[in-house]
Amino acid sequence: MKLFYDRPANKWEEAIPVGNGRLGAMALMAPEREVVFLNEDSIWSGRPLNRINPDAKENLPEIRRLLREGKIREAEKLSLLALSGTPNSERNYEPAGELQISFEGQENAGAGIFCGFKPSNYRRELDLTTGITSAEYVIGGKKYCRKLFASFPEQVIVMRLETEASQGISCSMRFERSHNKLDEVYGKGSEIGFRVVNEGGISFAVKMRVKAEGGTVRTIGEHLLIEGAKRADMFLAIETSFRHEDYEKAAADRLDRAAALGYETIAKEQLKDYAEHLNTMELELSDGKDDKAAELPVDKRLERLRRGKKDPSLFALYFMYGRYLLFSSSRGDSLPANLQGIWNNSMTPPWDSKFTININTEMNYWPAEKSGLSECHLPLFAFLDRVCENGKRTAREMYGCRGSVAHHNSDVFADTAPQDHYIPASFWPMGEAFLATHIWEHYSYTGDKEFLRRSLYVLEECVDFFADFLIEDEEGHLVTSPSVSPENTYIMEDGSRGCMCEGPAIDTQILTELLTGYLRSLEALGKEESESADSEGETGAEGKVAAEGEPASRKAVAEDILRRLPQMGIGRHGQLLEWRKDYDEPEPGHRHISHLYGVYPGTSISYEKDRQLMEAAKTSLKRRLANGGGHTGWSRAWIIGLWARFLEKDKVYENLEALLTQSTFDNLMDNHPYGPGHCFQIDGNFGAIAAMLEMLVQEDEEGNVKLLPALPSEFKNGSVSGIRLKGGRSLSMKWVNGEVVESSISGRAF
Repeated sequence: MKLFYDRPANKWEEAIPVGNGRLGAMALMAPEREVVFLNEDSIWSGRPLNRINPDAKENLPEIRRLLREGKIREAEKLSLLALSGTPNSERNYEPAGELQISFEGQENAGAGIFCGFKPSNYRRELDLTTGITSAEYVIGGKKYCRKLFASFPEQVIVMRLETEASQGISCSMRFERSHNKLDEVYGKGSEIGFRVVNEGGISFAVKMRVKAEGGTVRTIGEHLLIEGAKRADMFLAIETSFRHEDYEKAAADRLDRAAALGYETIAKEQLKDYAEHLNTMELELSDGKDDKAAELPVDKRLERLRRGKKDPSLFALYFMYGRYLLFSSSRGDSLPANLQGIWNNSMTPPWDSKFTININTEMNYWPAEKSGLSECHLPLFAFLDRVCENGKRTAREMYGCRGSVAHHNSDVFADTAPQDHYIPASFWPMGEAFLATHIWEHYSYTGDKEFLRRSLYVLEECVDFFADFLIEDEEGHLVTSPSVSPENTYIMEDGSRGCMCEGPAIDTQILTELLTGYLRSLEALGKEESESADSEGETGAEGKVAAEGEPASRKAVAEDILRRLPQMGIGRHGQLLEWRKDYDEPEPGHRHISHLYGVYPGTSISYEKDRQLMEAAKTSLKRRLANGGGHTGWSRAWIIGLWARFLEKDKVYENLEALLTQSTFDNLMDNHPYGPGHCFQIDGNFGAIAAMLEMLVQEDEEGNVKLLPALPSEFKNGSVSGIRLKGGRSLSMKWVNGEVVESSISGRAF
């Protein structure tokens, strides 16, 4: 499958991304001037800090008292002072820089060596089966070609320039970074590069070497010049002090090896890598009509879709592209995919391009297991390990609790203190627990007991924290306090607005998922009980579970918490309650649908378990959409997944179509309203392909499988291979007129 266009990208948001998990690049592929935007996932601002508010623990009882007494404004005012991080913000993700290339004679038509010929037969494409993006065009009857990819085996970015023209290629190139935010720049022989030094923070080096066939390569100042080359291969390395003490040597070693191997060998490795790790799944979608839309460039196909034309195969292409993006932004020794995966061209990106762990980071990994990209899940767990370590200090110093806790955001340093002075989001203690639900998810697909043994301690730390942190409500249920329903607001009886609360629905639903996964983990590992709760911390937090007598096992504590969690409520409109009270909302079409987590991606609410709650949840979703919900790409993606769980196939298509026509850039990357325009945010891509998997197959905790449970009539014909099921199984099937005509499940459940 390929994305292709008949024109260059005019801006970053139109460029095609390549990546190997750690390194990312996007190129405009313009004939006259090339700009390659460069990223390395560990280039962030600042340095690690202890941002825990020293007055948090002392003021926690008073905040809880105010919330219990309904004095919400007073509780929020005190929380802003006493719970906010000091300083209030974590670090932000930054670009590595840009490689700028100016081609001689192509910069203005009618001059230079091309004698006035303008480029023709232009084609820019991305081959999803190889990860290589390329551009071809003709000048003066001769073809010119560029290829760009990011090698996972060699951990370098590779670019090739070549031509049939007798005069060859002549160009100059240099590095830039946000108007000369460079510390040291050099050019020598066939190599240019730069270094940025951040004392106490993350320093890095960018180096590029060129090998040319024919012509000459030389440097003048910071410029590298290629003159009359038939072919030029560029090898680019970026290394940081986050991973290497001597990051400059690490970059130099990468270049030495890449240059010695050469383009052909590295390209062959690329094809093998993709064949073994990405090309394990195929999807075809059709409405049974002979549509020639696939012969059109992607931007023109999107425009047709906006005009009401049908294009089922575009949705299949979008799905496969989403898998490609995850494969390209989360592999090996990389950080997890952030708000933009790894692709960012701003020193101050929207929301700092951090790890937003109240939905967005988790959504990035919803498709990982089912789409056969389990290995892409692993960087998230490596990051979670670091979050857990830092969260122990946050639990102890902020709340006086054992265990570990993180709030709604984190960064390269795995920061766990509250982020921002933003009451609707900042003081939400469920971030680490939300991430930790992915542990059982990964195991349920892979059966990797060694992984589960290694990760069990994260679940244990979460159990310890909530054993200390939860308090009893007036009915004897265990609830979080303080908390919020991310990032929503409610209206109280006196007309004033509030955010903070006790025990919002999502907290109870996440705890149900977390604790159930923990207990299943003990069973899978053959443990009747885990070790006694003995992690560091004070044990004076009010409401501590099983506080009397001998310390209870974590297993007993987890079971006790599950029994004492409040039940979900239904409001006066027949909707599932988001808070413990039936509040009105000032923004009833809010982008977050937190109280429906238990329906999707969670499993605590289903038709099989409680039809009444499912109908209430559906009513909540209808109310959100009736009031303008789904106006962000990631929110629309979540909505698609919910409609799939509600088995509403027409709604699945309606919202998929809305996602592509309203929340997708021409390069098929998700967009998000930001300021006067839109910015790229990758969670919509990942959430949407996860939802498409839900329309194709659903599976409960016992391994019962439903085929095509929410397939829209627009996709009535099709086939899929390589969908992963729980227990290490793999599904392939073909359907005609909405009915499965062939299916097979391979592999054996563990």
